[in-house]
Amino acid sequence: MRLNNWKNLFFCILLASSGGSWCCIKVDAAESANTDIWRSKNLANTQVTYQLCQKLEQEVINFLCKQSSESQSLDSQMPLNVAQQTPATTQTPPAATEQPGDTQKQNDPPQLESQPSVLPTSPLDSKEQLLNAPQINQSQRLQRLIQVLRSPQPPESESDRELGLRVRLRPLEQQPLPPTEQSVPKFKPIGYLQGRVGYFQTNNIFSSNDSPIEDGLIISGLTLASAYFPLGSKTYLNGSIDGNLIRYINQSQYDYNQVRFNLSIYQQFSRRMYGEVSYSNQQLFYANNSDSLDSFKAGDRFLNENSLQLSLGRRDPLTPKLTLDSFYELSVNFADPLSRDRIINSLWISLNYYLQKPLQVGIDYQASFSDFTQRDREDQFHRLFGHLNYRISDTTNMNVEAGVSLGSSTAENIDFDGWFFSINYNLQLGRF
Repeated sequence: MRLNNWKNLFFCILLASSGGSWCCIKVDAAESANTDIWRSKNLANTQVTYQLCQKLEQEVINFLCKQSSESQSLDSQMPLNVAQQTPATTQTPPAATEQPGDTQKQNDPPQLESQPSVLPTSPLDSKEQLLNAPQINQSQRLQRLIQVLRSPQPPESESDRELGLRVRLRPLEQQPLPPTEQSVPKFKPIGYLQGRVGYFQTNNIFSSNDSPIEDGLIISGLTLASAYFPLGSKTYLNGSIDGNLIRYINQSQYDYNQVRFNLSIYQQFSRRMYGEVSYSNQQLFYANNSDSLDSFKAGDRFLNENSLQLSLGRRDPLTPKLTLDSFYELSVNFADPLSRDRIINSLWISLNYYLQKPLQVGIDYQASFSDFTQRDREDQFHRLFGHLNYRISDTTNMNVEAGVSLGSSTAENIDFDGWFFSINYNLQLGRF
């Protein structure tokens, strides 16, 4: 029924807009022979129809206007968030929000526990001047002295016997030096400048458990160090400044620079044992810009670490050519960021054999236990390796190390297992 009404309304609209005039045209154009009564009757019917169409047209217009106003009011009452949600679905989120884990990994500094932080690595190298090295040629010197004492004395002549004189030859090495040489004071340096370059290779450069990466490091730097100034009969003061450039072979985006300051007080307890209290500050800076725009830039500092160390060391000669060095250190580290605050207990045992005066070989064991104070993390790190030290001259020496690393951590994705190889060359540039 409603559908028929709509059809009638539509027909009336058409009739009112165009049909009415068409009917009028037809009526005006028709030439009929009917009488005036028939013509007047048709005109009356046409007028009635036209008025009816006008009325229906007005009702339809009012109805459509009402529907249009209602639809507009509904659109005006629609919440804004519904209209705004549609274009949001077509927008592409930024790349940083697509993979938050990858961005976080790029922003995090690399794990450096398995990498060398101080060169040379042996803690006893800087104390060689205070600890007596084994006398390699001591047996030869004793034999030479015995030969001199057992050598026959020259026979006394008859003239010496008559005069009652005995003449003995004085060894040349006991003769006093000429006055010109005695008057020259011996130079005592108060410090030295040392340069170094090294290469470090391992199959787990970032101490990762899921995806270990094999890579190498090229380390070059300078050390400005003072001599051991005596504060007492067996107490000495020492300080140094180190600067190193650390460059990865493949992971060049993580290249960094190191600056390290150290001040220590050395105490000699006995001929074989010593102790040391020291303070050091280490700062690490990125050398290159990150591939990600919202990550680190060249020159950004990612570690500022202050350390207080208490250490004990001992050297025991087992034979004239074989020595056993042992070293323990307690280190309390305060770092920026705070997540790097930790307490470290370290143990180092080294068995050294002097093949000849410039050449030394040995086997070493290191153990390190770290307790992070600002988060729930504990590390244990072990290293077993062999070393070779060769003193090329009085100012140059070379060190080679190779071995394995073992260890684990309570933190996720941290593993220290792997092998390593390193070679270091040190050159003393000058004394002052």
